[in-house]
Amino acid sequence: MKIVFDFKIFSHQKFGGPSRYFFNLFENLSSINKDTYVSNITYINYYLSKSNFKKNIFGIYLPKVKYLNYYLNKINKNFSYRNISKIKPDILHTTDYFNAPSDNIRPLIVTVHDLIHEIFHDEFGKTKDYRPKKDILRIADHIICVSENTKKDLINIYNIDSKKISVVYHGNSFETVDQSFDETSIKKNNNYFLYIGSRKRYKNFFTFVKAFKKNKEIYENYNIVCIGGGNLLDSEKKKLAEENINLKKIIIHQSYDDSALHSLYKNACALIYPSLYEGFGMPILEAMALNCPVICSDTSSMLEVSGDAALTFSPLSYEDLSDKMFKIISDSVLRKKLIIEGIQQSKKFTWKKCANETLSVYNKLT
Repeated sequence: MKIVFDFKIFSHQKFGGPSRYFFNLFENLSSINKDTYVSNITYINYYLSKSNFKKNIFGIYLPKVKYLNYYLNKINKNFSYRNISKIKPDILHTTDYFNAPSDNIRPLIVTVHDLIHEIFHDEFGKTKDYRPKKDILRIADHIICVSENTKKDLINIYNIDSKKISVVYHGNSFETVDQSFDETSIKKNNNYFLYIGSRKRYKNFFTFVKAFKKNKEIYENYNIVCIGGGNLLDSEKKKLAEENINLKKIIIHQSYDDSALHSLYKNACALIYPSLYEGFGMPILEAMALNCPVICSDTSSMLEVSGDAALTFSPLSYEDLSDKMFKIISDSVLRKKLIIEGIQQSKKFTWKKCANETLSVYNKLT
């Protein structure tokens, strides 16, 4: 079977959940289906640059040069679809649902990661009837959702026939790490709580900050380490000052590669995931695989991903989150329970399983 992923996400995203998903899907499909390709001419994606199947990537890795982006993207688009037409794929899996492919290549698969832009439309300056995915969903032959919650939202918002949708969960990007239980993980109580990704909008970062400040023992003895969201903005510094937070308590980790993430997960007191909404929640699994206890919101897909292996809280209550954070640092029995159950939960989600289930979807369409 000839499977092609288009260039879009790999030319637009250096790091991030969607590109990590498509990279891992490409790698695992390539290991079981030799005719699996990525069609582009240049790409900036870090994950793709580490591929074991470079011969099936029609493009070269270039650093992101802003003033060339517009021209490179036009070249990528033209080259990609000419190349796809030559390959004559049995399946085209587009990597970006905001722009429908210009060529009528079938069957067309699209993965919907979340409905964030529709649900939080006001935060993006849009009206409640904003439907950015309507064009791609209209022409797609089949839709993959990364969670049951995303499927439910997609049906409710876009009125999609459920028969056109399959749910295929993400894998765990650290699944190859030794997942044996380490007793030292119980005894250690490292002096930071970990926060992954953007701090904007629905990510609810400042509920975490308020929870952190609420408990005197936590505030005096612990820090917050952030990775993946860039440097603190002036507006964030202003909010932190309003909460009387010492800026030295917020540590921004600049590197965002897997080795940095691995180390931060392994040594954190806990991962705090306070988002108001997620389509999946990949950091939850990554933390669990690396013996890092998880405290996450009790909303959307996060309960599907975390199962019973995390402490959960209402994302609208910083008091609830603060209480859960204190439990983590004060109850070693609970910490041990969360680590052991987290390891087992993370094993349920593998990229091999994701690839096999995705291939099953493809086979039904060919």
